[in-house]
Parts: sequence; C-alpha cells; structure tokens
Amino acid sequence: MLSTFASRALGTERWTYRLLNQNTSSISNQNQTTIAWSRRWKAAFIGGAILVIVLAWIGLAALARALRIKYVSLDRYQDLCVSSYSTYGHGPVFHTPPNRRAVVTTLYSDGYAIGVAVLGHSAKAANISARLLLPYFEHKVSPKALCIARAVGWEPMPIPRIPPPKGEDAVHWRYKDQYTKLSIWKLDEMGVDSAVYLDADTMVRSNFDELFDSPFNFAAIPDVWGGRRGFSVDFNAGVLAFRPSTAVFGERHAKKLEIATYPIVEAEQAFLNLYFGPTALRLPYIYNANLAIKRRNPALWKRITDEMRVVHYTLVKPFVSNLGKPADALLSPEELDEAVTIVEGQYGGLFKEEVGWWKEEYEMMMMVHGHTIEQCYSS
Repeated sequence: MLSTFASRALGTERWTYRLLNQNTSSISNQNQTTIAWSRRWKAAFIGGAILVIVLAWIGLAALARALRIKYVSLDRYQDLCVSSYSTYGHGPVFHTPPNRRAVVTTLYSDGYAIGVAVLGHSAKAANISARLLLPYFEHKVSPKALCIARAVGWEPMPIPRIPPPKGEDAVHWRYKDQYTKLSIWKLDEMGVDSAVYLDADTMVRSNFDELFDSPFNFAAIPDVWGGRRGFSVDFNAGVLAFRPSTAVFGERHAKKLEIATYPIVEAEQAFLNLYFGPTALRLPYIYNANLAIKRRNPALWKRITDEMRVVHYTLVKPFVSNLGKPADALLSPEELDEAVTIVEGQYGGLFKEEVGWWKEEYEMMMMVHGHTIEQCYSS
C-alpha cells in the first residue's frame, strides 16, 4: 500500500474538499435575516419614493393654486352688449311710476315656495312700491306652491326653461335652471320699465325704492366667496336692478350665449358679468348682504347690518329641507320649524341671528296670511 504522501504524489488519491465544521441551522437563520433586511430596505425605498412623489404633487398643486390667474370678467371682456342698451337709461331725473315697477323672483320647484312667500311678504312690509312678479316652471311647481305665493301678493307667470347653452353637463347641478333668469329682460312686454330681481333665498330688510329710479340700465353688487377668492370685482346675480328690454333678450339669447367665453360652470352669473361688466353700476353691500360677508369679515358685516336693504341667505336656507326630504319638497309648517332649528346650528351657530330675522318674518307672514296659506296646504 502506498503511503498517503506517495499516493498524492502519484495521483492515485483524490483530493477532497470538505466544509468546515459549522452549525447549518445558524447559516439558514443568517440568510433569512439578510433577506428580511433586504426586503425592508426595498420597502422603505419604495415607500420613501412614493412619499416624495406625493409631497411633490401636493407642493406643485399648492404652487399652481397660488399662481393661478383668477378669472375676472373685465380681464377677459368680449364686446357682446347690444349697442342700444347703453350704460345710462332715461337719465337721472326720470321717475318710474309704481305701476311700471316690479320686484321679480323665480320659482323653479316647490322647495323654494316658502322662501318666495317670505320674500314677498318682506317686500310688502318694507312698503316697496312695485308689483310682485313671479316667473315659474309650470311643469315643476305645484298648485299648492303657487297658492302660497299668491297669498302674499305674487303674480305668477309661467315661462319656458332656458337650457344651458353648452349642455347640461357643463353647468354645476345647482345652476342648471338658472339661465331661465335671463327671460326677466322681457318684462317690458308686461308694462315694466324698471325692475329689481331678487333671488328666492333673499329677504327684504328695508325699502329700496331708490333702485327703480337709478339712471343706470343695470346695477348689481360685488360678489363675496369663501376661501382665497374672497371679495370680488365681479357681481353676484342674486340682486339685480335693471331696465327690461325684449330687444336685448332676443339679441343676447339668439347670438351671444353661444360665442361668449366665461366659466360655464357658474352659469348665467358668469355670463351676465361678461355681458354687463364694463357698464354695470356696482352697488354697496347693503343691497345684497350675502351671508358669506359675515363669515369672511364679521367686522364688515357688523358695519352694514343697520343699513341692510336685502339679506341674501347664500350659506344657509331656513326653508329648505334638512330632514331627509328632497330639496324640492314643500315643507309643512311643522317640518319648517324643525328645519329652521337645524339651520340655526349650522356653521357653529354663526348665522343664528340672521336665521332669526327670517323666522320672525315668517311668523309675521303667518299672522297676516296664515289662514289662506293653511288652506293652500289642504287644497
């Protein structure tokens, strides 16, 4: 037998390699730990990358909002106004007789019927010397709602709906019927020379007869928004003093709506700002005391409170259902009491006093016309 050395020298013995004497279970645990840490690093890296992307997106969005050019009708003005409808009307000495004046609002559903009634009663209580005209949708407003409106002095007049010119989907759902407001310019056909339009969610606080004798053909009040937009040079279409003109309505409706460039989502208000932007008389906030003013600047609201002619319930509506019923539903007196209580607590009770004004006017209306209104409900 060859010796081990000789065997190796002659190549008759195979070289063999053996692992060192180690604990195999320990090796397995170390490998698993390494893999686990690797996965954690990958997850952390991916999570960090996602976080960076999200933060970058938020930052860019904030920057875009900060740099965004706010739409102002005067900056993007198009000359759309018919030449015969100038800035001035009949001159500063022209006085419109009461039978040729009108306070006008619109009623598109039963849900605003009580609001319309309170508005009409408040106008009468403030001794506004004008007719009360109520354009309404015949197919959407019930006989009960019309009965309630008539009880306080409104003259209902059915009108056809004017659809959004760019399609129904282009307009915010709350404003889909609002282009119909443009038809109030045809009131000259009913013998009206001077008119004040009031949204159905407004209420008269004191007399504004001076608006009927304004020398201007069109007047409105600058708008107020929440958030960054704040106080605006564009006007709010909830209160308008104007001289009706069927010629203007026909020319504007037939030719201008389709070619005008404005924020379509804001419907007729944006269009009117474009159309009357350079010629409108801008009135003080006392003629359209938008509740957004109080939320935006309580000191300003306090300053104008004693002189308010019209308060505008933009942010809270005492007559609209908060009880699970559709917004276009006519509330019973019992439901209305509950709805008012709910509205008083909205926005942390910020508008409790103003809701109280509306409630007081409603109660006064019911004292005078309650019997007739109750008969309307039972008809």
